[in-house]
Amino acid sequence: MEPVLAVKDFSLTFKAGAETNLVESVSFSVSPGKTLCIVGESGCGKSVTSLALMGLLPSPPARIVSGTAEFNGRNLFAMPERARADLRGNEMAMIFQEPMTSLNPAFTVGQQIAEGIMRHRDVSKAEARAEALKMLEWVRIPAPEKRLDAYPHQLSGGMRQRVMIAMALANRPKLLIADEPTTALDVTIQAQILALVRQIQAETGTAMILITHDLGVVAEVADDVAVMYAGRIVESGPVEAIFGDPQHPYTIGLFGSVPSLGRRQGRLATIKGAVPPLDLMPKGCRFAPRCPLADSRCHDEVPPTVPFGDGHSAACWYAPIEQTMEARQ
Repeated sequence: MEPVLAVKDFSLTFKAGAETNLVESVSFSVSPGKTLCIVGESGCGKSVTSLALMGLLPSPPARIVSGTAEFNGRNLFAMPERARADLRGNEMAMIFQEPMTSLNPAFTVGQQIAEGIMRHRDVSKAEARAEALKMLEWVRIPAPEKRLDAYPHQLSGGMRQRVMIAMALANRPKLLIADEPTTALDVTIQAQILALVRQIQAETGTAMILITHDLGVVAEVADDVAVMYAGRIVESGPVEAIFGDPQHPYTIGLFGSVPSLGRRQGRLATIKGAVPPLDLMPKGCRFAPRCPLADSRCHDEVPPTVPFGDGHSAACWYAPIEQTMEARQ
């Protein structure tokens, strides 16, 4: 199946003349009806990548150094702004992390959903309002006729996020980017929102990129996973391979830091140190200063991407990890 979006060798910087890029040589793809989860800690470049794809980064200071993003055969990075605006909210849509700062407090939710519909379709205000009502019903907001004329501050956090989903899906996009859409919600509402997104995705065949740091969410919704660290993708592959056989020390460290429901067996694992600042990035592997396996080559040379079959790969000098650990024992 041809991917809806294929990103290849994408690099981005915010600093003119910088020796290193904030996002470096990132490649991934997502197919119709599939979900790609981009995972990583705060500051690794997940959200910046999504905003660049949507054309929402101010330029300057943001500057795309290299790479392509093929969306249905069109390179997003080479398109004029008017063409990008025609795609946003229509063929591509985005759900932001905090709906209270993304929704306009001066307009009702019905007006905001209808605005996107009228921007991309030849419909009247009455028709757009009727479609907005259908969208609120679709995302299962209670008493949608009443909520249509409510302002964002009159809704709960879960309802506001459902409104954001309704806005994003109003024009049946081919690609949906969700930037940590459940972070600010309690566990019960989070489960409802994830179930809703999965059901709508199954009904529409929309491809989705879900950006998160929550591995529990990843296990529940992902088809494929890309693990990101300090602006680079260090491991990627099907969700079963990433969870069942992680091959990068950073991925292994992430899983080791997740608490389990069973009896506690000592302290949780931690990854020592912190993400290096942009101007102090190592020449080689960016995880090298925190990696228990790193040697001089890791600090000096960028590691190759090692394939393991079935789309699973890791950028590490010592992958596969099992062989390295056996050799060191």
